[in-house]
Amino acid sequence: MATGKIVLITGASQGLGLAITRVAGTRDVSAHYILACRDVGAGEKAIDELKQSGVIASLELLQLDTTDNSAISTAVDRISNTHGRLDVLINNAGIARLPQDDSLDMLRAAYNDMFSVNVTSVACMCHAFWPLLSKSPAPKVINITSGLGSITNCLSKKMQRAAPYGTSKVAVNGLTAHLQVAENDRIALAKDKGTMANVSEVKYYSVAPGFLKTALTRFNERGKDPVEGAEVVVRLLLADDFPGGTQWEMEDGKMQQVPW
Repeated sequence: MATGKIVLITGASQGLGLAITRVAGTRDVSAHYILACRDVGAGEKAIDELKQSGVIASLELLQLDTTDNSAISTAVDRISNTHGRLDVLINNAGIARLPQDDSLDMLRAAYNDMFSVNVTSVACMCHAFWPLLSKSPAPKVINITSGLGSITNCLSKKMQRAAPYGTSKVAVNGLTAHLQVAENDRIALAKDKGTMANVSEVKYYSVAPGFLKTALTRFNERGKDPVEGAEVVVRLLLADDFPGGTQWEMEDGKMQQVPW
């Protein structure tokens, strides 16, 4: 079993997920990074690319479709048998869809597809991996959201209008908040019972990496390099002084808390 942190990153074969692994893998070389990918071939290519770019941290490929419950259960069993715990879960896998026409059928399909991947699958991953996270001394869950997921900012700032996608990220933020509140209640109960010696507190975060030049945005030229977007995620991954139940972004090279 690895002695450093065990980090699981979904959607890790490209874009932000790959960039997170690259940045983290050069800063914390003692950690073991598990790249969860739907396509094994794409995952193998990603690992080769990371090694060629100078990443010397331990890397592992895990085939995983986060919309498949049996695949999630298999992943939990594999990580449990191999590593015995999980220190950091980064829920990065996500999609963006636009209705193909103005019909209700297309609108419903767009919302259902995005909520299935961006919200329901994140909830299932958090639930399924909680037993392994609870075995870590300092477990964290980092959910990738978007600036469009901040209701405060959407109402007060001039932002792109993207209702289906943005709404799914509002839901991700709600999930992060509710999971942290439930965790806080669990910790409070453990303190009341005097059993804190056997309890690890899971910290849940939402992270808005910014508008990136990735497949999600069809490699829009206005997007930032995914490595820039990865920075805020890696800061949370490596540091222990950020309170759980919060949302973060990187602004001018500094960590900035985002209002819900």
